[in-house]
Amino acid sequence: MSATADRRREPDPPDRSPQRLLLVRPAPRLVHAAVAAGFAVRVLTDTPPPEGALPPGVAVRHVDLADGAAVAAAVEEAVRLHGTERLLACAGTAELPAVAGTAARLGVTPNPADAARLLGEPAAMRALLNGSRHSYVPAARARTAEELPAAVEEIGAQVTVRTLPACSRIAGPAGGEGERSYLVEQYLEGPEYGVVTLTVDGMHRVVGVVALHGAWHPSSHLFPAPLGERDEAAARAVVTELLDLAGYEFGYAYTVVVLTADGPRVVRSRATWPDEPVASLIELATGFDADEELVQALAGKPVTLPAADRYAAVASYRLPAGRLLSVSGLEAVSELPGVHRVHFPYSSGDDIPGHGPGADGQVMLSAESTQEAAETVTAVGRLLRAEVSRHPGHR
Repeated sequence: MSATADRRREPDPPDRSPQRLLLVRPAPRLVHAAVAAGFAVRVLTDTPPPEGALPPGVAVRHVDLADGAAVAAAVEEAVRLHGTERLLACAGTAELPAVAGTAARLGVTPNPADAARLLGEPAAMRALLNGSRHSYVPAARARTAEELPAAVEEIGAQVTVRTLPACSRIAGPAGGEGERSYLVEQYLEGPEYGVVTLTVDGMHRVVGVVALHGAWHPSSHLFPAPLGERDEAAARAVVTELLDLAGYEFGYAYTVVVLTADGPRVVRSRATWPDEPVASLIELATGFDADEELVQALAGKPVTLPAADRYAAVASYRLPAGRLLSVSGLEAVSELPGVHRVHFPYSSGDDIPGHGPGADGQVMLSAESTQEAAETVTAVGRLLRAEVSRHPGHR
């Protein structure tokens, strides 16, 4: 809960007072950028920031973001009691109905209430695209696990099965609360690319395209993607079409596209800046500050798109499940030309799960060419050596 002083009505701002901005679950870096840009910032979050992480004077309201009524009340309080004029939802919170719906109802966001959901919820996104025939992919819904075989048979080809979030579940006796529902789609074969966009006033600008695992190297991402002009233009077009269909008016979006033999097809999308390591690749290759550019756009400044002056890659490596006995080569890897960061999450004696994001190690690097990047990735694989002991329970 906010402090008592935080609840009192603040005086009406003069004409030149800073624009009042509510940030929902922001990273501290975004808060600092917004304050530096001249905004009067309030924060709504379910995760208290570390001591001293936020600039002085930033009011923080703690709320359970899973409690829709509490979230709606907190947003309404920020608008009606404290004069909030704009809301930015971060870290996936734009998809929360209480955030998006309340902000749209109160007029503090340019996005329609369902824009982020139409991008981020798999069944909604596929229905949107298939209904317009853009990026068409055969798909069927299964309300329960028992209906999965029939949905797979309906597609009649190799499929991808996605478990849908609770907001996608079909109501009724066959698919009530507690039941899992599924989206069954035709399997898309081809290299995957991540398309990062910044939308301002409904105009979608492509920040960059990232080659994901398998598009450039089996275990690495690369930015900018070494795509031909025609393929890149097609990927950009299908992404901006999706954003138009969803009615997306402002903010970052990250959309994954597969380049199939029949053209690009959207796999998934979210109304957010990409997670790591893709975010760091863009910053490393271009110097682009995503938080600063976002708040400048919010302040009405012209958008400046980044230009890459080098390639940036991240090489991932996964150890088998078991117990780590020893590891060598980490120092040699860190001394390779162009290596910026080495992340190895284990020490001798640690148990390695063999699955999940924490099971991956990563090496971040930059290079003048794709060939140089590939040579460094190969050198990393040659230098890094780990001895893992399998033990009962690990297969």
